[in-house]
Amino acid sequence: MDINEKVRLVQKKEVELLKIFSDICEKNNLTYYALGGTLLGAIRHGGFIPWDDDMDLGMPREDYDKFIKIADKELPEHILLKTHTDNLGNTSIRDNATVVTFGTTDCNPFLDIFPLDGFPDKGFSKWKHEKHILFYRMLSKLSVVHEISDRDRGKFENALVKVAKVTKIDRFLNTEKINKKLHKVIRKYGFYNSPRGGNVLGTYRDREIVPIEVFGEPKKMEFEGMQLSVHNQPEKYLENIYGDFMRLPKEEDRVGHFEAAYGK
Repeated sequence: MDINEKVRLVQKKEVELLKIFSDICEKNNLTYYALGGTLLGAIRHGGFIPWDDDMDLGMPREDYDKFIKIADKELPEHILLKTHTDNLGNTSIRDNATVVTFGTTDCNPFLDIFPLDGFPDKGFSKWKHEKHILFYRMLSKLSVVHEISDRDRGKFENALVKVAKVTKIDRFLNTEKINKKLHKVIRKYGFYNSPRGGNVLGTYRDREIVPIEVFGEPKKMEFEGMQLSVHNQPEKYLENIYGDFMRLPKEEDRVGHFEAAYGK
């Protein structure tokens, strides 16, 4: 099986996971939105970005917590729920009945589900919340600094990582306690009663936080033959993250997550 066939198999299985997840949300009156590359694929391609091999979804924190409580009862036996305790604090549902090998690593198709939290709009409250999150997020990274790669992060972060590795500061930091504090901080503002919101710990950081009306009442959009729940103003969300989101990346950058991590 070549890389394109592997990616397509993963995509098909993830659509099956999406159908299961979407049905549970509809049955229990839970809200979700497509995020990141999944939403970009829906807008630009009517389905997956051709080389993409994962799905990102977000749920308002209240709905996210409800989903975790009912998931074990609602999910089929071969679908595993895993709540991550790292600094991202997200949840995934994984198809344990399907294994696709990338390089020498066996991988299961999965959906990532991220909590969406509220955020202040301006003034001291916004500044204070940003700094609290940045502080605990930095401590969380430093607590596992021995696992951090040497990719370029900018002068300040590169210097900080280098010093942390030399001093072995992670010996004095408790990752679990730090992450608990981080997750407590991001829960401070409710999604439904805040002027802004989003995946506060997302890869794109503050670019993922948008006016709450951008999320708004979810709309349905065609995605791989089914209806996907998306933002009320999806283009504004994508512009905030990607800028010119309709422009395709360079051909050498068109690589899925599994292939990038483990090879073909």
